[in-house]
Amino acid sequence: MVNTNRALGISCTAMAVVVGLVALVSLSGCASDKPAPAKAAPPPPPPASLTKIKSELVDAKAQLQLTNDSLNKLQKSSQTDAQANYNAFTEQYLKLQAKADEVSKRAKDLKERASSYAAMWDKQAQVQNPELRKEAMQQKANARQIYDSITSEMQLARLSFDPYMANLKDVGNYLRGNLTPANLNSVSGLVTKANGQVKEVDGHINAIVTSIDKISTATGESAASAAPAPTAAPTAAPAPAAAEPAAAR
Repeated sequence: MVNTNRALGISCTAMAVVVGLVALVSLSGCASDKPAPAKAAPPPPPPASLTKIKSELVDAKAQLQLTNDSLNKLQKSSQTDAQANYNAFTEQYLKLQAKADEVSKRAKDLKERASSYAAMWDKQAQVQNPELRKEAMQQKANARQIYDSITSEMQLARLSFDPYMANLKDVGNYLRGNLTPANLNSVSGLVTKANGQVKEVDGHINAIVTSIDKISTATGESAASAAPAPTAAPTAAPAPAAAEPAAAR
């Protein structure tokens, strides 16, 4: 009887240990099922510099002219070079569309830069000295004028650019696969209209670039971007690379 009771005691002890382990594992599983805390969203990137925005605008302006030149060349094509000119026009059109998409993404950045410039002079105008206050108030008025000019010129550029691109798309679709002299002549009206539209777009881009230059000069950004980079210490010239195997060329 003593041995039986002892065996029962051991069995009960073992059972209690097993139950405890099971409970501990269950609690650990529940704890691990809890969702991890959400990570904070990264801060938005700072707006692009005025130098970068201006560079992209100048590139878009150059591409605008290349595209329009290819349009006029296509419309005046002879039968022998019509297809080659059509292909060139299509290529320039796609490049212009890519440039336009790139510039449109900078619209918010440019507005933020102009708004910050206006806010800077708004803060400067809080000084007590009458002469400094007068100067700051004048700069504040100039900043507001520049900001308004950028906003309106961007809107006007878009209002001129969209119909221009629509005309180019119509010309491309109409002439695709049928570059006869008659068809080339029939798009002359659209080409003439596009030539007028491209001048409008170009004028608005020039106005935006002028405003960017004014902000850059007033804030000193143009001087900072024009400063030469520090000269790096001379390093040893790298060893010439081994000749590439002929089979790999």
